Amino acid sequence: MPIPRETQAQTPVLSCTDLRIEIGGNPVVDGTSLSIAAGETLALVGESGCGKSMTALGLIRLLPDAAHLSGGQISLQGERIDQLSERQMNRLRGNRLAMIFQEPVASLDPLMPVGRQIAEALSRSDTLTSAEVRTRVLDMLTRVGIDRPEIRARQYPFQLSGGMCQRVMIAMAMIRQPILLIADEPTTALDVTIQKQILELMGDLRRETGSAVLLITHDMGVVSESANRVAVMYAGRIVETGSVAQVFARPRHPYTAMLLRTIPRLDGPRKQALPAIAGAVPDIRDWPGGCRFHPRCPLATDHCRAKAPPLASVGASHETACWHHDRIATELT
Repeated sequence: MPIPRETQAQTPVLSCTDLRIEIGGNPVVDGTSLSIAAGETLALVGESGCGKSMTALGLIRLLPDAAHLSGGQISLQGERIDQLSERQMNRLRGNRLAMIFQEPVASLDPLMPVGRQIAEALSRSDTLTSAEVRTRVLDMLTRVGIDRPEIRARQYPFQLSGGMCQRVMIAMAMIRQPILLIADEPTTALDVTIQKQILELMGDLRRETGSAVLLITHDMGVVSESANRVAVMYAGRIVETGSVAQVFARPRHPYTAMLLRTIPRLDGPRKQALPAIAGAVPDIRDWPGGCRFHPRCPLATDHCRAKAPPLASVGASHETACWHHDRIATELT
């Protein structure tokens, strides 16, 4: 059922404040704050190694053994979940919150038909008969665009294409109509046509159910197609956030501006290499002082190297962490 309008207006579906995650005493996510409203898609963007997937795993409390939540608060519809027991979290996962993982084939059980794997998401319900569960599974497979669902439900993951496995993962995640869906690189390794179908499918399901979606990606083209708001992450910190329209029209952080320049344009010069961002995301054991982007930033000054800029407002619902945000429009775009 869609979330009532009064609930949407009162409380964000997800909010986290000053989220901190460490590996071996090193911060991999360092003070991240996010909120997502019902029916909204927030894209979390950045290069590999910026902390996007670790943020997602922290929010759903599925961190690897080497990592631990070292600070911050996480709330689901106003209820603190960062201090819940593992048993309590298990009641939430697959019910009120769900996650689509980055590698669908690796995330599915190779020894179990996909229909049974989707049915497991309904196994906690004492009110559904086996016939009703089967009907719900086949209906969900149909809704995610899988043809001949009766046959596909009996097949194993290795018998399906990558696009079909991703659709199965979406069916599994959405069958209980969660209020929060986290999608970690849901179109990685899929061809462009299948990418578009998957993103449209997620959008349709979000609109039907009123779910909030956290979309994790490194592809700014996907963001422009699918998200309402965007949060740009670099070296464990959010460096810019705002509506997609605001950020794309006038980026206020050098990293965002340089990411946008890497998007291929149909009206751009032909046979010309796309711009690249020099350097790489630093290792978590060696975060630079001051602004963490300064070693790669063409606008960096001694002030940037000495002191980290706070995330500050540069317009209505638009924030950035850059000492020189006023120079970006003229020097980097």
